[in-house]
Amino acid sequence: MSPKSIIMELDTSEVTHNMDRLNNEIMPSKIREGLKLAGLRFMSDTVVGLPTMPIKRPGYPVVTSAGGYVSRRVAGELRASGALFVDGTKKGTSRRYREKATGKYQPIDYGGTRIPRNSHEACLVFNAPYAARQHESFPTKTEPSAGMHFMATKLYDNGVEYIRMVAEAIKL
Repeated sequence: MSPKSIIMELDTSEVTHNMDRLNNEIMPSKIREGLKLAGLRFMSDTVVGLPTMPIKRPGYPVVTSAGGYVSRRVAGELRASGALFVDGTKKGTSRRYREKATGKYQPIDYGGTRIPRNSHEACLVFNAPYAARQHESFPTKTEPSAGMHFMATKLYDNGVEYIRMVAEAIKL
């Protein structure tokens, strides 16, 4: 018996097409949805979880002009200044926690760094000009349940849960 050559042709175009769709459409969409869900939970936890985000309560004694400072902030502006951006697109706000706030510090556009191709990012921003000072300083707050590090505490305490939410969203 003489050895024969067997030629076999395999068309993988459908597999290639489906893998391309999985990598460029399906998975990015699932990742963005997971980041949105986790980011919205993080935003909610930041505002109302203990320690809560500070809020200037009505009736709080304000230092008079003799003391050199009068606060013109409306109650809730810091809480109403939150926005979630996923891959540079605004996906949610914290305006529903605004009390009587105007939302004047609500960011319109994503102001973060460029997001590399095939990379995804959730960015939670509290845009009030005094947000960082309230987070890092002033241990005494006008709201008794409020405290310093109201954002970092949630990230450290709940980070595994936020990651789980993203992982759950990308399951096929």
